[in-house]
Amino acid sequence: MLAISSSPREVGIRRARPFRTAPLALLASLVSLALLVSESALAAPPGSVPGPVRVLDVADYRAYLADGHPARQGMRRFAALVGDTDPALRIRVRDDAVPGTPARQLAALKAGEAGAPALMLVAGTGLAAAVPAFGLLDLPFLVRDEAQADALLDGPFGAALLARLDKAGLVGLAWWENGFRQISSARGPILRAADLRGLRIRVIDEPVFADTMRALGADPLPLPFSQLRAALEAGRVDAQDNFLSQILAGRLAGVQSSLSLTNHSYGALVLVANAQAWHALSPASQRRLREAAVAAGREQRALARAGEDAARAELSRLGMTVHQPAADELDRMRQLTAPVRERAIHAQATELAPLLRAAGAGRP
Repeated sequence: MLAISSSPREVGIRRARPFRTAPLALLASLVSLALLVSESALAAPPGSVPGPVRVLDVADYRAYLADGHPARQGMRRFAALVGDTDPALRIRVRDDAVPGTPARQLAALKAGEAGAPALMLVAGTGLAAAVPAFGLLDLPFLVRDEAQADALLDGPFGAALLARLDKAGLVGLAWWENGFRQISSARGPILRAADLRGLRIRVIDEPVFADTMRALGADPLPLPFSQLRAALEAGRVDAQDNFLSQILAGRLAGVQSSLSLTNHSYGALVLVANAQAWHALSPASQRRLREAAVAAGREQRALARAGEDAARAELSRLGMTVHQPAADELDRMRQLTAPVRERAIHAQATELAPLLRAAGAGRP
């Protein structure tokens, strides 16, 4: 006789005396069957015959996001859409993240390591470690506005990039977004390129971001986000660039006085699946999962964009002065960073370059 107790983390087994010598494989099979039947009974629609239910975890690459962050809202919406359309699947939204660098997180997802989710929201910069062309979207002033971002992500360029993940042992499901990067500073507003000259600015540890700031005359220092606030407090850096949602999440308004809306770089997110978990699904479940990922991604992008005004207002309330550089000054920044764009496109985008040009990427 088996007595089975379960918790969110594990399933424990107590064996009664008569089964002391029962093979462990048999016990494991019985436990798996019991759990599968239990999940099926919970998920099956009224009047239907229960079938096996597969539970897939989804997580963001950041563990510090607030519950109202657009990425977390999008993951909940994704889970709801899957639950509404596929009785054989259930999505469980996690609020933790795989520890380590983006490359380490991606390796854990790909290998299906213990504790890694089957699905992960990954920044385009993180995916560049596996497929360098994913770094193209982060190029300075490549993406002009949200409409152009949608044209790139939802068109041939976005489809071609997602397809490249197959050779990297991953499955790209859909495009979501972080949004546009802005510049905050403790040394006054950034209204023109000259204001960046000699400014010590934190960037993420990817060459394109350091190259961008050097092209604008700044002095970049790569640092992980976890060290950013402390570096600003200590005066190691005077400025940083980030998405508005990240500036709020990092509580940076307390150490930065000015916010300049430069929109100098666009940050995409990709919902990526572990290949083994994906191929274990039926074709019907694969189709429904991808459709839910795409639909949730479009809703998440809309949520992120709708929240921009509220984020600016909140940062202003917290003490930051918000500035809008003039269009001709932003165009000057775009011209100064043109060599950064051209080098990267030439190096990484042989067949992708026509798709970028077709969407007008890099043009004012």
